[in-house]
Amino acid sequence: MAYVPRHAGKVNQEGQLVLADPSAWRGALARHRGRDVWVTVRRHQHLRTPQANRYYWSCVVDTVAGYIGESAEDTHELLKAKFLPGRTVELLDGRWLEMPASTTRLNVEEFAEYVRQVKVWAAQFLGLSIPDPGEVEVL
Repeated sequence: MAYVPRHAGKVNQEGQLVLADPSAWRGALARHRGRDVWVTVRRHQHLRTPQANRYYWSCVVDTVAGYIGESAEDTHELLKAKFLPGRTVELLDGRWLEMPASTTRLNVEEFAEYVRQVKVWAAQFLGLSIPDPGEVEVL
């Protein structure tokens, strides 16, 4: 998959976009002279915290992985496939491409819901009791 740069900015009270790095934006535009492009504006959302990520990997994933006898990476892939929808993106030529699920795109609330679903499934399907973040020290 190709790297797609993102350009941060803020929409001011007059509805104008103020870019954090205007020269990087101009450089990105220059690289696409004469091409069709997509421009998307999305509200910045805080992604999960490093502490939540450590809890997920060291407590949730490791507990499930240990029980099913798989690596942490394979267990993570299994959990994503089970609980996160993939997404479909439209290419510039009009074709559609199926993208795999990803936890890196989840904001704080979405990630918390994902972890909750995994823990409920682990309890019901595997009989595992995974402690809550406040019940375990995550290093």
